[in-house]
Amino acid sequence: MTDDPDPVRTHRRALAADPAEALSWQRLALEVYQAGEGPRALSLFIRAARLHGDGAVLERQVERVITPALNQAVVLMQNGRIDEAATLIEPLAEIVAPRGDFAHVLGVLRLIQGRDDEAVRFHAASRMDGNGLGVALAGIARHRTDYDFIGTVVIPVHRMEDTIERALDSVLAAVRHHRAASGEAGAQVHVCVVDDASPDDSVARALRWARAHPEQSVAVIANNRNRGAGWTRNAGAAAALGRYLWFLDADDHYLERHLFLTIRALDAAPEMGFVRTGILFDEIDAEITPDWRQASENCYPGNLCVRRDCHDRIGGFPEEAPFHPAVADDVAYSRALHSRFGGLKFPEKTVHYTMRPGNALERQRAEMTGGPLAAERQQPDSRFVAIELLTQRRLYSLATDGTRRPPSPPMEAAVWLEKGKELVRDRQPETAVAVLVRAAALDPADATVWFELGLAANGLKRDALALRAFQAVASLHPDAGGARFNLASLRFEQGALDPAARHLRDALALRPEHGGTLFLLGRTERRRGQAGVAHGILGRAARVAPNLGEVRAERAEAALGLGRAAEAAEQARRALALAPALFDGHTALAGALEALGRPDAALPGWERAILCNAGRGEAFTRRAVNLLVRRYGRPPAPTPRAVAGRRLASTPLGQHGRFGNQLLQYGVLRLYAARHGLTLEVPPWPGRHLYGLDDPLPGPALPRLPEREVEASVMASLGDTGGAVLADRDVTAYFCGDTRLLAPHRETFRGFFAPGPQIRPWTDALTGRLRAAGRTVVALHIRRGDFGWGPFWMAPESWYLRWLDTVWPGLDQPVLYVATDDPRCLSAFAAYRPLCARDVAEPIPGAEFLTDFHVLCEADLVAVSNSSFSFVATMLNRRARSTVRPDKARQALLPYDPWSSPVLL
Repeated sequence: MTDDPDPVRTHRRALAADPAEALSWQRLALEVYQAGEGPRALSLFIRAARLHGDGAVLERQVERVITPALNQAVVLMQNGRIDEAATLIEPLAEIVAPRGDFAHVLGVLRLIQGRDDEAVRFHAASRMDGNGLGVALAGIARHRTDYDFIGTVVIPVHRMEDTIERALDSVLAAVRHHRAASGEAGAQVHVCVVDDASPDDSVARALRWARAHPEQSVAVIANNRNRGAGWTRNAGAAAALGRYLWFLDADDHYLERHLFLTIRALDAAPEMGFVRTGILFDEIDAEITPDWRQASENCYPGNLCVRRDCHDRIGGFPEEAPFHPAVADDVAYSRALHSRFGGLKFPEKTVHYTMRPGNALERQRAEMTGGPLAAERQQPDSRFVAIELLTQRRLYSLATDGTRRPPSPPMEAAVWLEKGKELVRDRQPETAVAVLVRAAALDPADATVWFELGLAANGLKRDALALRAFQAVASLHPDAGGARFNLASLRFEQGALDPAARHLRDALALRPEHGGTLFLLGRTERRRGQAGVAHGILGRAARVAPNLGEVRAERAEAALGLGRAAEAAEQARRALALAPALFDGHTALAGALEALGRPDAALPGWERAILCNAGRGEAFTRRAVNLLVRRYGRPPAPTPRAVAGRRLASTPLGQHGRFGNQLLQYGVLRLYAARHGLTLEVPPWPGRHLYGLDDPLPGPALPRLPEREVEASVMASLGDTGGAVLADRDVTAYFCGDTRLLAPHRETFRGFFAPGPQIRPWTDALTGRLRAAGRTVVALHIRRGDFGWGPFWMAPESWYLRWLDTVWPGLDQPVLYVATDDPRCLSAFAAYRPLCARDVAEPIPGAEFLTDFHVLCEADLVAVSNSSFSFVATMLNRRARSTVRPDKARQALLPYDPWSSPVLL
């Protein structure tokens, strides 16, 4: 290919002269590929394709690298060498989004490794239905749905027809809370109702409840004669499913956090046998003496969660005659359990102990509140003597049992720390946090523990805990600049810019020439509206770290904020010379070129930025505005800004989230501004052209608030639950939580997004063509391009096909429209002869997405992706009589209400 003895060096020299020259990238990639460096070659092929834009060439080059690796990986897996196969193809998956055969082989690998969630994701990306992987995954999902239980709640029943349904309702509420709080939407808890020969309607009511709630697993079993509480609980435990047991009396009920708290505790402490919580003692809760509270909470079964094997090892509840009718069987059980296994105790009250005529709480009420002994305890009773003897007999037997496991000694903080790190590596962040909290409690002076806890909590977005942890590190090491920097990074991510700046300045006082600190401080000051201060700090950062492209790009943005467009362009070019695939470098250069009055030159920069990172919103927005101005001219003139005290700005609108989420952000903030007499200021964004919006442009910089603080305050206000008015603040949030607080304002919200005069003829014509195609428009949204990671998971086409098979036969002259960013998925729906965007409208340059969005707003039945784009379209849709979305747990499309559901699952 070249006579140069070192062709790689030749290509690098060419790229240093022109980092946007696609041919040099292509030649360098080929040299690297021929040297046998497949993963590196892939990266270079992709970088070249971002510049030359030839997708077909890139597909061939990718296949050239991946196909031999896949063939080799398949052979390795067939020979049982699974880890070698993973080592071979995993690096490739970090560079190229797996699809087709690549995704299929990765899916098979993950299935064998037992990483089922990843296998499901790769199977969906492969778009290969009906193969062995799909059948295996469906079987696993079905098995998990039917048999994968965390544990069982045992409910003994005798004469409880008036309360059994309340008890069952409380279990279901606790299960739902656990799913929401843990993020495990498919978590299951079994319920075993055991009838102790009840003569009333208790069993019939339990059966009716079970059949009315098929989503909750319930078994009802019966004694043919009255056996007592101990026997009945043991019968339920014998029929239990899962690793944990709970015992709930049918006249009591759970508070919603009971299951979540106890599951989380035992999951995080595998050496412990049980956990107990606090009890709400009905109407006497405020009067009960501390001694009685402690004694009751240590023996009542209703506040207990115990491992099944621990229950079995102590022989369950006593069933001997002295304990029946129910007397002290729970005390004897607890003494045995506590003698053999270590346990945890939480003070939070999670169980409601109901007072009923004749039950233990009612009989002992006076004594429990400081009065005289109950009548049954005032005189010696041979039955109680017998109970004590039998209890001692059991304790002795357990103590002399050769298989007895002594209570585990408390672990040292260092042991918990290593355990927490291991859990982080195993991708169990919730349990890791619980373990690291224990380590911090044992040794609060260990900065390493706090640091690991801060990282883990930050990964889970548990901001308060992460902040506390990093503050602890900083206080333990006040002279360590790294601790201050970590604390500042967290505050910056949270949007708390003022505290972040203070911590960064403290860090700089300790490490004046630390490039990372200078860079983050410059970025922070720029976002605080201090462009001049930021420019100076970033100049220092560039001297300290001259080869860091991110610093140059940030300095370009600061220069642009000062009106120095030429300098901004120069700094952006330097950034791209250092890092040609740097998103911020391309956006800074494109922004500078637009400021210099060169929108035509800026457009390729926005498009290159999108190729670098399709998920970030800024380049998407600026490209759209650039092209819409070309087609339609300037949008409506902005109205004047409000006076001080009445301003509300959202300068990041258009940077965070793409079109659907931008509509959601704007609509919620407009509702909030109207509610409090504020005027919303927003930057240029597609809504000005598409919906004729004329809000003021942002004026002088306002203090910016953290995203979570904004979301909480705004939604509380719209839900009539108060909150301080965010006047004269710069705000942003994604607002992807539950939409029910927006429901009362739905018509006002929809009114913001009526097509503007510039595009109304286009949308009217599109609607007409759509309605002419059929009487019932069914629209699907199949999002692929930038999806397939984290919360943006993809449902396979098979789910949509199953739903279509169900609804299609009953529709009047239906027509199918598929809204998608990947036309290859259309073939899956060929039997329905689907329409797509190119069939119904000429795209609007810059708003090519609008065809799909408008159809989703107009369709009669809509099936969405797990995407704010289609979800918001259904919020605006006044015609739809059915809206469905993918559900991971059910592996199917399920109905939802756009005005009473979370935006993302």
